[in-house]
Formats: sequence, C-alpha cells, structure tokens
Amino acid sequence: MQHPLEEPIRCFVAVDVFAPEITRTIASIGRELTESGLLAKQVDPESLHVTLQFLGEQPKEVVERLKEELSNIKFRPFTVRLSGLGYFPGGGRINVVWVGVHDPSGEMRNLQREVTERTAKLGLRPDKEFSPHITILRVKGVRNRPKVLEVMERHSKIELGEVVVDRFKLKRSVLRPEGPLYTDLLVVKSSQT
Repeated sequence: MQHPLEEPIRCFVAVDVFAPEITRTIASIGRELTESGLLAKQVDPESLHVTLQFLGEQPKEVVERLKEELSNIKFRPFTVRLSGLGYFPGGGRINVVWVGVHDPSGEMRNLQREVTERTAKLGLRPDKEFSPHITILRVKGVRNRPKVLEVMERHSKIELGEVVVDRFKLKRSVLRPEGPLYTDLLVVKSSQT
C-alpha cells in the first residue's frame, strides 16, 4: 500500500482571476442562469482562473521537477480583457459555462507556450488546444433550455473589464462533492512585480 504522501497529486498551471467587481458580476450572471433553469454549481469566486495547462495526476517527484522548471519562467506583467459568455461542449449540451479571456498583446499565449515547453521536458503534453476561458459554472442539468439559452444569448457579448496578470501558479486540485479544493504548490511572479 502506498504511503499517503506518495499518492499522485492532481495538478494544473493557472492564472488566478480575482477582481472583486468582476467576480460580483460573474456571481450575478450565475444566479440569473440558475434561476432560469440551469442546474449548476457556481465556481467559488476565489477559485476563478484561466488554466494554462492541466497536468492530471502526477507523482510527487514529477511535481518537484515541475516546480523547478516553472520557477525559471520569466515574463512581464500583462493585461487580459474578460468578455463574452459561452458554454462547452456546444450544440445541445451545456456542461460548463465560461467567460471569455481576450489576450490582445498575445502575452498570455506566450506564457502558456512557455509553460507547455517546460512541462514537455517532463513528458507532459497538453491534452487539448489552449482556449483561454474562465469556468464559472459546472452544469448538472437544464430544466428550462429555452430560458437558459435566452439568458446566455443576452450576456454573450458582456464586457467584464481588464485584469493584470503578474503571476501564475502550479495548483493542486482535490476533488470533493461540494466542489474542487485548490491549493497553491508554486507561485511564479513576473519579473516586474
């Protein structure tokens, strides 16, 4: 039997997006969607983030090597704009509701590319194309699809504001019935923080 400390660590690399005025707006959109018939769990405002790369379950040794690789990444602070509302996977199914992340400078894409180059050295490759977004609701079901889609359409072009990115994190994710619990394993600050 494995020692508890040797259990794999479910982890990912992300940029936290915590701005009180933006999270208040996101919370009110979430409430409006659930009141219109979306059976969903709202993501905790302190947990809102853009995933740069999901790494899955990794042995402790790999996590330690990841910390070394990621801590060597150098980047300058940059700004992203949060706008638009949509859902995955699309068509008739709504599994996740998201807010779009627009990266006019291309710096987030550059940072994400550097992260994937570093993780590739350890044999870890992204499982899907990078599509910057913030998950705001995890959906269990839909009671009133026309009403839900009407609310989604009304907010599809919403402008939430800008966020300065001056750090990224290697985060641990522990899955729980009440929602995932995230803890920071590593914080990498920009070179001008």
